Amino acid sequence: MTTSPRRADARDFEQRRLWLAKRIEAETDGAGLRPAPQTDAMLAEMAQVFCDGAWLATVILAQATLDADLMENDCLDGGLLNELRYGRGYVWLRERRNALVHANGPGPAVTVDSRTLDAAALERDARRAVELVIKGLAGTA
Repeated sequence: MTTSPRRADARDFEQRRLWLAKRIEAETDGAGLRPAPQTDAMLAEMAQVFCDGAWLATVILAQATLDADLMENDCLDGGLLNELRYGRGYVWLRERRNALVHANGPGPAVTVDSRTLDAAALERDARRAVELVIKGLAGTA
C-alpha cells in the first residue's frame, strides 16, 4: 500500500452524518427507513464509510445495499422494481460500482493519486449513490 489510511476529521464526519440523516428524513417524511436485516447492516456500513469520507467504498456499498434489498424484499412494487433495475440513476450506480470493482476498462477506474486529485468528483459520486439508496429503500425512486 502506497499511502496510510486516514480518519475523517470529526467536524467533517458530523456534517456528513447530519446530511445523511436530513436526506433520510426528507425522503421518508420523517418516518425513517425500515430495511430488512441484511439490508440494514449494509446500509449502516455504507453510512459509516460515507461519513468517514471513503468515497469509493460508499459507491460499492451503495450498490450492495440495493442488491441486498432486492433479495430480501419480496413485496416491491413493480414500478419501483423496474426503476431500481433500469432507471438511469440506478444503471449509472451499477456501472460505476462495476468499473471500480472489476477494473475492466482500458485503464484503471481509480488510482491512489486520483483518490486525492479527483476527491471532489468522487465525493459527488458518493453523495449521488447515497441519495439513490435512500430513494430506493424509501420507495420513492
